[in-house]
Amino acid sequence: MLRYFFRRVVQLIPVFFITTFLIFLVVRIIPGDPIQAQFGERRIPENLRAAYIERYHFNEPLWKQYFLYMRDVLSFDLGDSVASQRPINDIFREAIPRSATLAGLSVFFVALFSIPMGIFSARHKNSKADNSFLVITLIMLAIPPFVLGLLAQLFFGLRWNLFPISGVGEGLYSYILPALVISTSLMAIESRLMRTTLLDTFREDYLRTARAKGLTEGRVFRIHALRNALIPIVTVLGIDFGALLGGTIVTESVFNIPGIGFQITRAIVQRDTTIITGISIFLVMAYLLINLLVDMIYAWLDPRIRYD
Repeated sequence: MLRYFFRRVVQLIPVFFITTFLIFLVVRIIPGDPIQAQFGERRIPENLRAAYIERYHFNEPLWKQYFLYMRDVLSFDLGDSVASQRPINDIFREAIPRSATLAGLSVFFVALFSIPMGIFSARHKNSKADNSFLVITLIMLAIPPFVLGLLAQLFFGLRWNLFPISGVGEGLYSYILPALVISTSLMAIESRLMRTTLLDTFREDYLRTARAKGLTEGRVFRIHALRNALIPIVTVLGIDFGALLGGTIVTESVFNIPGIGFQITRAIVQRDTTIITGISIFLVMAYLLINLLVDMIYAWLDPRIRYD
């Protein structure tokens, strides 16, 4: 297992540098002047422009800009925002915990509800309950998140006064309603995937072999069917968490949560290339680490994977 872990880490290193260079390149070649964007229509004094250029190394070749930037990144220094002049580390310290809390709670709700729903539906295939499940999940997928967010605020926040509808002033309780809104469509996808995967697993030969050996139906299901069916679910949950960590722009806007989505939206409007690059590289690192964690869970669920 340890050898498999180190092999996966070594594979991620070139992926990290290639991906971050492409991100850095794309952000730098976007048309427009990031310095002028901070001043609107006002004329920038030449000495101030020169100071900006020197501070952010805009006068250096692109490869050198990348080298200097990654040197700081690897020492956990993402530099300063062009727009606000605040250290990006400070901005991240405020935004990342909010988005991470929202993403983690959303994935928790998805796993909590979708896996039992998918199992129940698969074990009652073609029953009235299964048909009702398919209809309900279609409805969950069809409702746009911003509509669901507004309805949730109206009923659960204003009419029934069960949850706060704006900001994060009440701690973890403030994230429950937006997390439920985000997780609704994901629950539908995950539960349908769980149902389909289990139905495919039920037809596998190794289940018939396990029954022929005299194992009880409950043990066959828990040890052989469910464990193998969970492998694609773990993959999608990991991808979901990585995507949500990047900030759910619509939901964060509806519920006024100043997380990563809020920061990257403002950075794009202000053309703040340092924040755009910093957030993008953070997301790359998050995806790679989540992918590594998913691989480790794979190897635990199915030991054959670590020997491939």
